Amino acid sequence: MNYHYFSVPESSAIHWYRYGNLGVQLFFIISGFVIFQSLEGKPLKEFLKGRFIRLFPLFWIICTLTYIISHLVPNTNSLNFWQYLSSMTMLGDTVNGLTGLHSLIDPSYWTLNVELIFYILISFFVYFFSYEKLRHFLIGWIILSGLSFALHIDQNFFINLALVRHASYFIFGSTLALIWSNKTKDFISYYINWILLATSAAFSIYLIPLSLPTYTSINPLDAEIVIYLHLLFFITIPLLVYFSKYVKNKYFIRVFMIIGGLTYPLYLLHQKIGNTLINYTTNKLNIPWNKFAFIFEIFILIISYFVYVQDSKLRFWLRNYNSNWNILKNKPLIEPIAPLIIPEVIL
Repeated sequence: MNYHYFSVPESSAIHWYRYGNLGVQLFFIISGFVIFQSLEGKPLKEFLKGRFIRLFPLFWIICTLTYIISHLVPNTNSLNFWQYLSSMTMLGDTVNGLTGLHSLIDPSYWTLNVELIFYILISFFVYFFSYEKLRHFLIGWIILSGLSFALHIDQNFFINLALVRHASYFIFGSTLALIWSNKTKDFISYYINWILLATSAAFSIYLIPLSLPTYTSINPLDAEIVIYLHLLFFITIPLLVYFSKYVKNKYFIRVFMIIGGLTYPLYLLHQKIGNTLINYTTNKLNIPWNKFAFIFEIFILIISYFVYVQDSKLRFWLRNYNSNWNILKNKPLIEPIAPLIIPEVIL
């Protein structure tokens, strides 16, 4: 959030916020870890249903809200309807690449395009093979990614559908989940897991300086700093996963669950809607962007919590839709009135 609010020219003094874009890589690592665990012992249909309910309903609501706000707030670049439609698929970047349509309704939504393709790839593998063979999928994926860069075909549209620029992060998270599950019994597979974990980390560290956006490279040290930050990620994340088993306090677990739950609505709301409202308010009231942005962050966190609570209720209802529908279907439109009982008067 700070990356999108304070990496603009108005706040260029706060240069170090530009490293906030690395939150995307953390997101992919966590996603790889969570999705690998979510697939375990669960029918593929249930996994896909759960992912759909988790992502799409709230995404469609916020997409629609973003489109409406862009037309209601004065002095805002109005989004066109085709941007809205392509973004609603959650595969907006891919759709735009195929059709030559316009950009996404919110630039940050490109990560959901990557996320959804990851779900599709891993689901196809599980459907045609099995969950137990997912290690083979991860090994094949890292080899494909390495070859695409070695052969200089990483920019090819169809090669990019295999997420070769992001695969190593998902692979790191998934391999960590595989190690964490402690289900690998044979000696060779155990060491293959650790080699795959180290390889995916090394590949990410090699790749990130090559794929740094030019607008984040303000000085020559950027590539070196980002490499050190990656090293920090790849050391601390396994340690955090290892020590998480010692967290027993229910209060802390609940707090961490809420923080985790806040991330999705905050992600959907903060950039396009957030920047639109900040820009309008600062121009209208003639106040500095930096000062108002800090205040607005508190506001958007509160709104995100409210959205998280309502979304939790919606997801609960959708998960139990069939049972809810059966209750409503069998329920009479008018409740029967209990017979009126008049006590006898004793004379």
